[in-house]
Amino acid sequence: MHKRRNASPGDHWAKRHQTGDPRKNDEFVNSAEPSNQALASLAEQADELIDCLQALKRQLSQSKNPAELQLGNVKSRLSRLTKQLLPSFQILGSLEEPEPEAPQPIVETTPAASVVTHDTSSIPLLSNIRVTPWTSSEIQQEWPPLPPILDPKLKEEVFTHPGLGLKYNYERLEWLGDAYLELIASSLIHQTFTQLRSGACSQLRERLIRNVTLAEYFRHYDMSQWAKLPGAFGDYKGHGRGRSKDKDLVKTQADMFEAYVAAVILSDPQQGLTKVVEWLKTLWGRTIKEDIYKAEAAKKRSEASPTTAEVTSSTAKQRLSVKIVTKGVTIDYKDLPGEKKDKNLGLPLFTVGAYLTGYGEVGRLLAVGTALSKKDAGQKAAETALQNKRLIQAYEEKKRQYMQARDGDSVLNSLLSEW
Repeated sequence: MHKRRNASPGDHWAKRHQTGDPRKNDEFVNSAEPSNQALASLAEQADELIDCLQALKRQLSQSKNPAELQLGNVKSRLSRLTKQLLPSFQILGSLEEPEPEAPQPIVETTPAASVVTHDTSSIPLLSNIRVTPWTSSEIQQEWPPLPPILDPKLKEEVFTHPGLGLKYNYERLEWLGDAYLELIASSLIHQTFTQLRSGACSQLRERLIRNVTLAEYFRHYDMSQWAKLPGAFGDYKGHGRGRSKDKDLVKTQADMFEAYVAAVILSDPQQGLTKVVEWLKTLWGRTIKEDIYKAEAAKKRSEASPTTAEVTSSTAKQRLSVKIVTKGVTIDYKDLPGEKKDKNLGLPLFTVGAYLTGYGEVGRLLAVGTALSKKDAGQKAAETALQNKRLIQAYEEKKRQYMQARDGDSVLNSLLSEW
């Protein structure tokens, strides 16, 4: 005895097709998709279904008590239509919903150009952007052109000071732009200055993203023509001269420049970041061109002479120790008092002295080094001591004599023990 299975919506369609249902639409029925057949059936019954629903709506609007409704004919028609159309609704209800497409930038057409409205739900990072190192051949004498902000609203935010009390200002854009500047600068420095330690890389990056540098760029591009500042700033086109309001002005100009960087990227999701990377690379290349020349020359020297490269890779402290230190001899690196500051960065400098104890001397000052970090200052002290040829040769001779005397004592002791 065969067990009867429940009929599926597709079975209903097969039965109707075999019996020659006059309601079928040839274009859809000939299709292999049951969903097309379901749509055809709904379309054929749409007029009657709409008529019944409108009649039902009119009666409900005329009577607040459902028990008083006279639905007779409407009810029977709806019952018949439900039985006929239920398989179609079941087929359509079983279909999987298509995955939503990724949102695209909204394009607004203006008489001047097509403007892409920024979508802050999708912000490009550096994953798909190629950042190549600086080379001396790429350094330009001319300033690179200013990349445009494609969204007028963003451009207005970039140059609106928060002190004006308006709804929009540059604060959020400046925060984002600051992060982009630091990341792009770090990537360029990391690839170009391969022999620099992290501390020196940080100092180089500071020169690129500090307020004084960014404010200089701001003024070169005459961005002040778009700036909206509180009246307390007065003539905001002037240069800083050390007064407190000038320092505030330089900070504001730098902030607006950072906001400009973010706005260029946000207003052009496809090409904005690429344009900013190339623009900043050219700008910064002009600022630190001497450093780029030196790094390139040092790389060529190291490639041409492997022996020199090996010597350069060892620290000055290590080389000094190899030359003059032996058993019972030490070199100590001690901090020295001082309040000097770097003339370019304005950061405090550290001073370290290299002191030798041994060869009958205690705490002999060999040399002094000054740098932005204690570690670098100690290396400079050792390098300075190595450059004092007379001093180093004197201690090398003492080390040789000590080693010779020690070896002689060792031979004598060996003979005595045998005797």
